[in-house]
Amino acid sequence: MSWENKVVWQEGLFLQPHHFQQHDRYVEALVDGVTSAVSPYVWGLRELTLDEDLLKLGKIAVKSCTGLTPDGVTFKIPQTEDHPPALDVPTTVKNSIVYLAVPIRRHGAVEVDMSDAPQSASRYRPEEIEITDSMGRDGRAVQMAICKLRLQFALDLDELTDQIVIPVARIIEVRQDKEIILDNAFIPTCTDIRAARPLHGFLHELEGLLSHRAEALAGRLNQDGSAKGVSEISDFLLLISINRALPSIRHLLSIENIHPHIVYQTLASLAGELSTFMAAQKLAPQFAPYRHDDLTNIFQPLFQTLRRHLSAVLEQNAVSIPIEARKYGVSVAMISDKRLVTSATFILAAKASVPLESIRRHFPTQAKLGPVEDIRQLVNSALPGIDLRPLPVAPRQVPYHSGVVYFELDNTSTYWKQITTSGGLAVHVSGEFPDLEMELWAIR
Repeated sequence: MSWENKVVWQEGLFLQPHHFQQHDRYVEALVDGVTSAVSPYVWGLRELTLDEDLLKLGKIAVKSCTGLTPDGVTFKIPQTEDHPPALDVPTTVKNSIVYLAVPIRRHGAVEVDMSDAPQSASRYRPEEIEITDSMGRDGRAVQMAICKLRLQFALDLDELTDQIVIPVARIIEVRQDKEIILDNAFIPTCTDIRAARPLHGFLHELEGLLSHRAEALAGRLNQDGSAKGVSEISDFLLLISINRALPSIRHLLSIENIHPHIVYQTLASLAGELSTFMAAQKLAPQFAPYRHDDLTNIFQPLFQTLRRHLSAVLEQNAVSIPIEARKYGVSVAMISDKRLVTSATFILAAKASVPLESIRRHFPTQAKLGPVEDIRQLVNSALPGIDLRPLPVAPRQVPYHSGVVYFELDNTSTYWKQITTSGGLAVHVSGEFPDLEMELWAIR
């Protein structure tokens, strides 16, 4: 549009106010064009402090507010702009968005109403101030008229055709005593997440959730006797994702002017990675595209997904149960968590200095398994005890070792049911199995 083009400054030009107004429009359009090209969504709030006391009286007002309008005008309340008039909210208002509004700039429209009428539709209002010559030595001051942006509050129920708006709050209801109840989860449109308490607060919450989960995973991986199979690989990969995200979250919390679209990208990426481990379908949810004017609805699903993933109970898929050698060729495994007896599959891994096929064929018939209280009777009476079924391959949840044969314990055996009240699972092995080593695993 030609009204934003550069002025031709030349010798002999008869200067009029139009020239300076055109130059102002050109400079403002230039700055807005450059910033919009360099970074998307460069409008919104940088700082917002609502007047909590006036909310109790049924009025919307701010103590301070800093930001940038969608058409590229900066404002600082109360430093450069006056406080917008407090908005009286009727008691009938419910579920309504509160906007900070300013009249839109139109070609040919009067931008400054010199009469300063309270209900004026002009974009600016004039104010007389004294300006001192910063280069002169005498310090002489002159009176000068300056423009102040005519900011005001509006509701989504109002006619906003001639206004450009920034969402700042959401009213849930107005009580009969006129107190306004705001939605504490509402995220105002901002260019700095510190102006959005729910968003900045969630990052602090997320840092705590990630730190707690990282410590739990690291503790499991460093634990002696923990699984070294697929279960542990999954824990390692999950810990890698969390350790990658945690420094990024701490960085976002430590610096100023972090734009919400950067936070959205970070959180969506983390939610996608965690879905690999936590989601039933192993697929990332399809989150809504980023919308700068509707931050609440695009961030809330992210918050819910991350809370769900990081608050899930962390359980080991494979639990190692130590086997302790006792007298007379009997070994005992103490099952401290009796819930495993009814909810888990038990795997016995055996290794000896004999061919694998020999272990696979003869170990199930020469090993007696049963409650520790009944093992002597099982051995002396040649009763079968708990059967062992050889497995063709190692279960994916337990570690694989070369030269080891894996057996599944028969949990339908009568003796197996007695394990819930027994002092432990006893194993007696007869026959020749030199250098015999055994491991017992419970797979949830």
